[in-house]
Amino acid sequence: MAADLVVVDYDMENLEPPILSVEEAVRKSSFFEVPSFFQPKHVGDFSKGMAEADHKILSAEIKLGSQYYFYMETQTALAVPDEDNCIVVYSSIQAPEDAQSTISRCLGIPEHKVRVITRRVGGGFGGKAMKAIPVATACALAAYNLRRPVRMYMNRKTDMKTTGGRHPMEVTYSVGFKEDGKITALHLDILINAGIGVDISPIIPLFMVGAIKKYDWGAFSFDIKVCRTNHSSKSAMRGPREVQGTFISEAVIEHVASVLSMDVDSVRINNLHTFNSLDFFCKGAAGELKEYTLPSIWDKLAASSSFKERTNMIKQFNMCNKCCC
Repeated sequence: MAADLVVVDYDMENLEPPILSVEEAVRKSSFFEVPSFFQPKHVGDFSKGMAEADHKILSAEIKLGSQYYFYMETQTALAVPDEDNCIVVYSSIQAPEDAQSTISRCLGIPEHKVRVITRRVGGGFGGKAMKAIPVATACALAAYNLRRPVRMYMNRKTDMKTTGGRHPMEVTYSVGFKEDGKITALHLDILINAGIGVDISPIIPLFMVGAIKKYDWGAFSFDIKVCRTNHSSKSAMRGPREVQGTFISEAVIEHVASVLSMDVDSVRINNLHTFNSLDFFCKGAAGELKEYTLPSIWDKLAASSSFKERTNMIKQFNMCNKCCC
């Protein structure tokens, strides 16, 4: 209620126009820096892989939108001053240790004087990680200065405006492949809309590339830019980076299958990793040969689910029941 009584007057003089798209961010070189230890590495020789291809798809595009969190309980916190200049903060947060360090710096007191308690999260999906810190910190600051308990609870509209959601992306890819669907080279140009604040965005490229490496692309290169725009800051959301990486991988596989008029699962099988290719792509993280069981698991699942038989039944049904409208 108190917030609704506040009137804010914004000074627009000498302000640059807002950056509202990743294309504008590229034109203005508005990027967040990705530390060297978070930068993924290319695999193989893309030019050589494309030269070996029978077919090529050049500069195809994928656009991935954002999704909002819609947890049951919105961002909330209760801060209670304690004895000896300490403070206790009850926060529905997924990362209480981060709230503790932030509150400590904000109040100018040692971390051992800040106690953050999370009894339950009330639904999180990543939205109660970094995004819960400002609410907990503001609550702690008010309680610390007023020397009385302070509780804050965001309404749904404010919560959805401020928490950001999943990173939108624009992807352009070029891929080369053989007549049998075996991919020989893949290149990705990815523009990530990180919003106005850095949050977890610098880690997105590394882990997203890790998810894309689920297939043997032959050679794999990429150019990934983390774009700073004037949208709300994006954050972790339910399988961050893996979801986008998987979508991109499957979109490429399905496009190749469509061009060749092949069954998409045949293309997937032709591009599953062998142990050697997995070791080549993941550089020592492949484990031991006896532990790599994906091809055998694939075959067992296909047999136990009668996959081929069911697929043929569906094809037959569709052929005999075509819509004439």
